[in-house]
Amino acid sequence: MNRRDFLRIGGLGLCGVNLLDMVRARAASVGQPSPKAKQLLVCWLGGGPPHLDMFDMKPDVPSNRRSEFKPIRSNVPGLDVCELMPGLAQRADQYTIIRSVSTLNKPGNHGEAPYYWLTGNPRRPTGTEEYPMYGSVVSKLRPGPADLPTCATLGVIDWHTHNAIGNSFLGPAYAPFVCDPAKSKDAMTRMLTPQHELPSFERNTEFLKAIDQGLRRLDGQDALIAGLDRHQQTAFDILRSPKLRQAVDLAREPDKSLQRFSRLVDAKPRFDDGNPLHFLLARRLIEVGVPVVHFNFGYWDWHSDLYKSGRRMLPVFDACLSALLDDLGERGLLESTIVLALGEMGRVPGGASSGHNDYAQFVLCAGGGFKGGNVVGATDKFGDRVADKFYKVESFGRTLYYLLGIDPDTIVHTPANRPIKLIAEEAPLIKEALA
Repeated sequence: MNRRDFLRIGGLGLCGVNLLDMVRARAASVGQPSPKAKQLLVCWLGGGPPHLDMFDMKPDVPSNRRSEFKPIRSNVPGLDVCELMPGLAQRADQYTIIRSVSTLNKPGNHGEAPYYWLTGNPRRPTGTEEYPMYGSVVSKLRPGPADLPTCATLGVIDWHTHNAIGNSFLGPAYAPFVCDPAKSKDAMTRMLTPQHELPSFERNTEFLKAIDQGLRRLDGQDALIAGLDRHQQTAFDILRSPKLRQAVDLAREPDKSLQRFSRLVDAKPRFDDGNPLHFLLARRLIEVGVPVVHFNFGYWDWHSDLYKSGRRMLPVFDACLSALLDDLGERGLLESTIVLALGEMGRVPGGASSGHNDYAQFVLCAGGGFKGGNVVGATDKFGDRVADKFYKVESFGRTLYYLLGIDPDTIVHTPANRPIKLIAEEAPLIKEALA
């Protein structure tokens, strides 16, 4: 085995290939123009949140097409929201609701639409190019501080597809850094927090160095190998990063602040409940400087129990997102942080059965260059399809890249060295959503 192979395998065993590759990739990044938004926080509502029961209510349609929930006025004229979301009603002046972006079912099911929304391209699990997530592109073109991951996922990316979307033609160097500090047995978090015996890390590092001294005679003063040594050390530094460790340690959060979220954690959570602590952890990661944070909050595929599930989950979503917006605003971070809440589709009204709607849904966008107190587009009388200002998902993706200071026409290369644009299809920006 040659020395390069040894270092590759050693890195895999000690740190995980994702982390070492991420560090190498950071060193190879190139400059980009200044962004309007410095950070991105995505609250993914996997399963398809019901737009007609949240932000696009239709109280005047017949009862068989109407939500059981009542609309209430927000602090923005013309924007009514569900009665179960009074906090977001009071903060409507801080966000835009886009009602006119849809996948048009191309693709539109649970196993495919998340790929489309989270990459800005009609990617499918197989048979298409593996376009990267927005956070992966930020990792390649605008990496964050050296002692922090550029793109962090809390738990899983998506309920149905788990973390498969994190793989892309950019390679594992740019995949999200996945951990779940809300789970006591999460392996990555245990490496970050004080339960882990940090001196053992150092012993492993010294062991590699000792063996490596003999191999170094064969390679001489190889600049590439010396660089790999530095990257390996940087990977250890990320795992030992005081900023990252403190961010995921909720014991450091003041009790009063922590209780706003912890009180919403059900003592006996259902399988489809989201974890309110992810909102707090996301804010803490943004606060220490992680550029992109993503988490899946709950499971919203409410077929036979839409209203029962809505009464349980909508007040929690409302309280958590309201607190998150308040926290970011109070810390002066909302202006420079895009906050998104969306899923892969909308829903038809409930009753005995609430089906999918791949032609209409909502996207909540706050901060980072998005307007506050704003609605873009409209659906038809029944909320079945977009009736005004339709935009494709490509436009949404291009708008995000524009705010992040990344040219969506940037050419990157596949593993086969084929040049390809970040967003393959030309599409206009959603200018009505921009401040």
